[in-house]
Amino acid sequence: LPVVLVWLEWGPQRWNAVLYLPLIVPAMPLVAAQYAALLRAQIDATPMALVWSHLLWVLPYMVLTLVGAYRAFDGRLLTTARALGCSRLRACWQVKWRILLRPILAAWAVGFAVSVAQYLPTLFAGGGRFATVTTEAVALSAGGNRSVLAVQALLQIALPLAAFGLAALWPRWASRQRLGLR
Repeated sequence: LPVVLVWLEWGPQRWNAVLYLPLIVPAMPLVAAQYAALLRAQIDATPMALVWSHLLWVLPYMVLTLVGAYRAFDGRLLTTARALGCSRLRACWQVKWRILLRPILAAWAVGFAVSVAQYLPTLFAGGGRFATVTTEAVALSAGGNRSVLAVQALLQIALPLAAFGLAALWPRWASRQRLGLR
């Protein structure tokens, strides 16, 4: 999420089209290219490789979810905060991102759901060494124990559902803490 916020705030917007490539390009060639890059860098089967491989797929969805609200934000509020002596980062932290809390949390929930669903990037980048909910569900689907597979499938549904529930409830809690947002 911090990467998305920094990208939207300070990143070159003309590169958004490049960021959306994982949504357009077929998954298998992109995963193979990603794996080849990890092998060349000699970081395959590491936690850093796994995070990087998930970021490639998660970032476009998060940016796509957040970019509309980010563009609709009234920039005069940041100008006022800057005129009152705030740095650009502090103005974003204290003003912009607090106002955009709902869309930011929605983008986080979408990113979490996309990350939970990643099978091929996890398998390739992790070298089969990292067990995730999705890799376990696929492994269990080949077996004969349907009850364990059902529990795994429910867990795969429950995790994103919990993220979306948290994204829906957190702004309500945050607004109770601030008198002006009630």
